[in-house]
Amino acid sequence: MENKIPLSIIMQHIASGGKEYSGEAKTWVEESEANKKTFDDLSLIWKLTGKFPERYTPNKDLAWSKIKGRIKQPKPKFNLYRRVAQIAAAVLVAALCVWSGAEFKDAFNQPRYTEVISLAGQKTKVMLPDSSVVQLNGNSQLRYSSDFSKADREVELKGEAYFDVTKDKHHRFVVHAGDLDVKVYGTSFNVKAYDTDALIEVGLKHGSVALEKNNSEVLRLVPGQLAKYDAAKDKVNVSEVDIDLVSAWTRNEMIIEELPLQEIILYLERWYGVQIKASPELLDGELFTFKVKTESLHEVIEMLSVLKPIKYNIDGELVTLSNK
Repeated sequence: MENKIPLSIIMQHIASGGKEYSGEAKTWVEESEANKKTFDDLSLIWKLTGKFPERYTPNKDLAWSKIKGRIKQPKPKFNLYRRVAQIAAAVLVAALCVWSGAEFKDAFNQPRYTEVISLAGQKTKVMLPDSSVVQLNGNSQLRYSSDFSKADREVELKGEAYFDVTKDKHHRFVVHAGDLDVKVYGTSFNVKAYDTDALIEVGLKHGSVALEKNNSEVLRLVPGQLAKYDAAKDKVNVSEVDIDLVSAWTRNEMIIEELPLQEIILYLERWYGVQIKASPELLDGELFTFKVKTESLHEVIEMLSVLKPIKYNIDGELVTLSNK
């Protein structure tokens, strides 16, 4: 399957002398001879001119046809002149190359992004450029630009994270989570916004946060409140909760309170880095309450089987649940 790597990434790799995006560039070059030829052409252009063209097509014959007559053929009297003419021709070819189907205007003026990925079964702590600390739960991603803190401090979240934001009254901190934007100046809060979940949840520990959608404020939270936003219904439900329970995962605890098995499965998949398949008859809406800290996946499912007649099989990263 073709790997859709933006050509701006390849250009940045070349411009950095191979220091940036080396893995992506290697994968892209190895995909096809056409990619390899394009890479070689771009490398030559960068070497000769120190910049990239806005448009390019890998057709040297076309480029040569455009410059014929523009280069005065040197008399064969001096080999030095011939060499100068060859270099000039190469530079003109580079300058006249035209990319078909892709434009790269101001490619290097665009901000670069840092993306931190916390795999399923792992937890990752990140310190942002402003010294704010973010803890990522399993199967989560955090993305921010090189312009972070120059204007508003903005991050994009997919998954779950706990934020301890450094106070800065001049620069708001904004978390883009699905359809919602969480805006603060300095506070501690938890955001859960997995693509596979129906709800986006924001729980506030300290300070004050505003939830916005399409640049319009939906509501403000005070400490101890948990907002659950249903994007399908465009509705928000706010309740008073113990935020320490919501953020228990940051202390390596998973606290389940009155949740059905289908939701517990999602927690277990992210916690242990596995895939769980359950028979439909098990997903009957029955609610469970328990706490997990150091228990293994086997021990947790054994505990569940005491609460509900469950037969299970663990095969590597695949777990199958069925009625006993």
